Amino acid sequence: MKKILLLLSIIALSGCSQFASDIEDVPLSTNLTWEQQQQKLQQLDHWTLTGKLAIFLENDRQTANIYWKQQGDNYSIQLTTFIGTRILQVTKNAQGVEIINNDDEVFTGQDANTLIKQLSPGLDLPISALQQWIKSNPANASYQLNDQQQVNDILGLDASHNLWEVSFQQYQNFSGIALPKRVDLKRDNIRLKIAINQWKVEN
Repeated sequence: MKKILLLLSIIALSGCSQFASDIEDVPLSTNLTWEQQQQKLQQLDHWTLTGKLAIFLENDRQTANIYWKQQGDNYSIQLTTFIGTRILQVTKNAQGVEIINNDDEVFTGQDANTLIKQLSPGLDLPISALQQWIKSNPANASYQLNDQQQVNDILGLDASHNLWEVSFQQYQNFSGIALPKRVDLKRDNIRLKIAINQWKVEN
């Protein structure tokens, strides 16, 4: 799994400018109250997103493409280089969690957060909590709203009881729901930035 961190580091410089260029600071207004918006977010459990992920560690930065497909409690997350080479694939189903790295090695367990940290110390992806946070639903967390009655920031715990600060810089209307285009997460010396290019919402 250390090879994954190395591969991410190799592509980091080529990905930095691409990551930043996709974001425009355009506010989204909505007539929905927060209660109406949150109800839509809670009902949204079948969706797909594509975008870019940047991981900032204490002395390192890594970037990758991200593809995330959520089907109820199950999901498939793929991290790839900017030419489409697989870096990491994380899949959860009724049997548990499976991780496949860039060497086609397969690792299995019951919790994605724990498994990723065991395989690659220093790489922390709070996947369990992020299933809700990434769509700006502050499930089991404290939060603040912006002037458009959308979540501005979240303060919550991941599955390992680590405290994360989550902020949202931009929203866009996808299938009648205001969903984030940019999500920043940080805790201690770790920071994650997700720039979402597209949401696909399934009815």
